[in-house]
Amino acid sequence: MAFKSDNFSFEPVETHEASPMAPIAEAVPSSSLHVTVSEDNEEPSNTAVMIGCGLVGWVVCGPFLALITALGGAYAAERNKGPIGETSKAIGRIAAAAGKKAREEHLWCKLKAAVRSLFQKRNCNCASCRNSTQSKS
Repeated sequence: MAFKSDNFSFEPVETHEASPMAPIAEAVPSSSLHVTVSEDNEEPSNTAVMIGCGLVGWVVCGPFLALITALGGAYAAERNKGPIGETSKAIGRIAAAAGKKAREEHLWCKLKAAVRSLFQKRNCNCASCRNSTQSKS
């Protein structure tokens, strides 16, 4: 029995020993899938690295560690060529991509509109709304 999807087909693997275990399935990529993987090794900006590392620090331990991780991440991305520097650069690339997507989606405008809608009056027929409109007249 084989399961086939658009991207992969799953077929049971033959076993030589009879065992009570469930059959093991192996994922085999289909030939119709054309994936292009691009290595994006461009350097992220210091701002993106600081924002990304600061957010990670904020999630882990709060605002004090956010400040330390933001500054430390920028320092490591600039001067450290090892795994810590590469991790800081990767976090910076993620933050830069998120910022680009937020600009494309006009996130700031949507947030402002959402907050503004919280304070706008709606068509309501409750007693307090009727009293406030009568007192203005």
